[in-house]
Amino acid sequence: MAAAVTDSNGVSGIGRGADSGTWVVMGGGAAKGLAHVGAWKAIQEAGISVAGIIGTSTGAMMGAAVAAGQTVEEMEERSERLRRRDIMRVNRRAVWVNGIRSQSVFRGDILRQFIEDLLPTDDWRELTIPLMVNAVDLASGEMVWFGHGGDQDAGLIDSVHASAALPVLFPPVVVGERMLVDGGVLDMLPIERAAEMGATRIIAIDVGASPQVDARVVVDGGLIAVHQRVFSLMAGHKKRESVQSWTGVPLTHVSPAFADTDGFDFKKRRFFIEEGYRATSEALAVPAPPGG
Repeated sequence: MAAAVTDSNGVSGIGRGADSGTWVVMGGGAAKGLAHVGAWKAIQEAGISVAGIIGTSTGAMMGAAVAAGQTVEEMEERSERLRRRDIMRVNRRAVWVNGIRSQSVFRGDILRQFIEDLLPTDDWRELTIPLMVNAVDLASGEMVWFGHGGDQDAGLIDSVHASAALPVLFPPVVVGERMLVDGGVLDMLPIERAAEMGATRIIAIDVGASPQVDARVVVDGGLIAVHQRVFSLMAGHKKRESVQSWTGVPLTHVSPAFADTDGFDFKKRRFFIEEGYRATSEALAVPAPPGG
């Protein structure tokens, strides 16, 4: 592994020469994260050699599967079988007994079991592509990076689980002495981190919420739908600022057209995959604008 360095701005990362090339950033977006399967298919068909992957939340799960060597066909087959209950089951006992004092709406063990079944290894060293995932320390509010260029003492499964632990919906994940939550709390699409790692081109797959939705649809979806929309709005503000003000290396920003689609509608998994493929194929056909 390349030695960690700190640049003139105090940013810690990996030596730029060691990890130069195209980095793929996979953002969070609940079930919409299945779009990463189609996006990866488009990247492969374009013949792009990927130097590393950065994943957040659902993007951490999909990125880890890719980095572990799963083929597009294997990921598509698994996605076709995916049901909401495979990831999200209401923590009924805790909710009924503790009410609003419960740690989460859904059971954390179900999410963890899904990640364990998804990934063939818990060892970062066995990945075929360098991978980084982020989470947020609930106590300090600091971003925590795991994997290539970050903490590898924690296992791959613990790290991905922490990155996907969306507050309120899932309980925090304890890793070492830290209690961690979803990395998207601070950065849903961490393109800056890719640049710090030495990327000479970035492909950012943005599967987050649309900037405009029908509020009635959200409210009719209930508490969870409202929570997801509010979280997406808060996380999306930083994401849009980062993309719009980007002056770094060439950036290909992929934004699938999900419109008012519910991020927890697993029945639309085929649509999410196909839209990820379409949007990425079209974006890659246009030369990435040079950095400023």
